[in-house]
Amino acid sequence: MDNSGKPTPPALDIESFFNNLIQRLFPVWYATQAAKELSLAPLGTINPNSFLSHRWLSLQAVVQSLRESLQPAGKDWQPLIDLMEKLLIEKEYKRPLSITAIEGVEFSHQEQDWPNLYSYAENNCADIVPESADDFDQALHTVFPDAAKPHRVVYREWDGRYYWVNKEEPRLFAATLLYAQQKQRDASIQALISVESLNNKVLDRLRNDYWLLLMQRDSAYVMHDLLSRADLPVALAEFEWRRSDLVFLVARKDSRKVNRVLLNLMNNRSTQQITEFGRFLTRQHFPFRNH
Repeated sequence: MDNSGKPTPPALDIESFFNNLIQRLFPVWYATQAAKELSLAPLGTINPNSFLSHRWLSLQAVVQSLRESLQPAGKDWQPLIDLMEKLLIEKEYKRPLSITAIEGVEFSHQEQDWPNLYSYAENNCADIVPESADDFDQALHTVFPDAAKPHRVVYREWDGRYYWVNKEEPRLFAATLLYAQQKQRDASIQALISVESLNNKVLDRLRNDYWLLLMQRDSAYVMHDLLSRADLPVALAEFEWRRSDLVFLVARKDSRKVNRVLLNLMNNRSTQQITEFGRFLTRQHFPFRNH
């Protein structure tokens, strides 16, 4: 209080006053400068290793999350939704498949995660690892009986991973893999392989027409606010349910103002801080072939 007993008015924050004034007068310039200085937290592992396929990155889940996020945002985003729904192509092939090509399984009761089936086997299946070649053949026949041919497997060309669509705990299968690794054995099964491929024409259009920037949620919210205050068309979209800490910052690439801001955001940043999702999908490609 002052000498008259009246409350003392709060001190004027000159820096905040001028920042707010500049943002109101020159919102695009302000957003461009702020994008350069924004601190970005690391994304972490986007497509983790695991013996369970449902812990891997799922493009189906990404497409679903984008659709559910963008549909309420208005019809302007419908062309992007339509493109994303054409991104994946699935075809089936009946082929022999080496069991050692299989990197994961669809089902397990195990709550603890393991980075691969060999680690899972070493920690859960040591007591049932085959002791001889005959035991190995018998175990393989038990896991993949003739009556169940062809055995369902999924192959993802965009990351080169196979997983077996199993119905029971995979202990005996993992034990046979461990034996195969230790004894340098291999065997093939008759498989019905569902191959997930990317539609390259759709992927090219996504990269040419849209920004799909994967960011930590807090950073994406800051950029969304900056662009929105500049009246630039932008949206936020969820990534997938496994990584609620990450979101997409979404925009079209036909706006020079938007491009200027986002190019400044990405300049001198690592892909561990911000990732353009279309570019992420083109980094690796493993064409389907019989092992």
